Amino acid sequence: MVKTFYIDCSQLRDKAAAHEYLARTLALPAYYGRNLDALYDCLTALGPCALVLSGAEALRREHGYGEKILDTLLDAAGDNAALRIQYDDATVRFASGSDADELLSVYAPYIETPVTFEYTCPTAAEFAARIREISAVYPYLVLESEGHIIGYAYAHRARERAAYDWLAELSVYLHPAHTGRGLGKRLYALLLDLLTMQGIKTAMGCVAAPNPASEALHASLGFTLVGTSQCSGYKNGRWHDVLWYEKPLGAYDVPPAPVTPIGQLDAGAVQEALGRYF
Repeated sequence: MVKTFYIDCSQLRDKAAAHEYLARTLALPAYYGRNLDALYDCLTALGPCALVLSGAEALRREHGYGEKILDTLLDAAGDNAALRIQYDDATVRFASGSDADELLSVYAPYIETPVTFEYTCPTAAEFAARIREISAVYPYLVLESEGHIIGYAYAHRARERAAYDWLAELSVYLHPAHTGRGLGKRLYALLLDLLTMQGIKTAMGCVAAPNPASEALHASLGFTLVGTSQCSGYKNGRWHDVLWYEKPLGAYDVPPAPVTPIGQLDAGAVQEALGRYF
């Protein structure tokens, strides 16, 4: 039996917050205070990597951990179990048209599902054109790990008429091998921060039902389900309802200030936002 614990490096920057994060992630009681302090020091010293820990003797021999760290890790692993700690070393940046091929490798598996209502995968040239068009105004983010793109997220205009300028719709896609680790939620949350900085007033999410993971994602980030379009799309031999989620991002001033294109935001503020999540 192997238990897997994903350690998010971004949560280890502040020791006080990291203490609570490690206790929660490893499902350990809060009274493991000094043990968690020692574990925090050890993890931050190691940096992004993956460790497979399989018993006290192996730990002592391979890594030289002290008794407090050993006790903490082995309690998390359980009797006769191994503990795998995998660091999240993902980084985020803005997309460019040259990313089209790699982004398509993330998107393509969803073509066979109702997550997207496209029937056929776009060409690299078509996808690059989409990236350029969206990026002229909205954030289009790429998530990388070990030099490869493993996901992306973007916002785009929700409706064409001028009065909809302050409304944006969000999308996020992760390579199937990298789901279930909270990466999509962090990308989505980062998009929301950037859109708020731009002056967008309302964020929308569109979900083809059923999609429990996406429904839970929107609920966890404070979106409200505002409506259901019945039988809105036909794919894979059945009709699918579409769920519409929305979240207010700022005060509805009268009149609202014009939306600032993503490329015109203060570069320092943008980098600070990126660093909060990755």
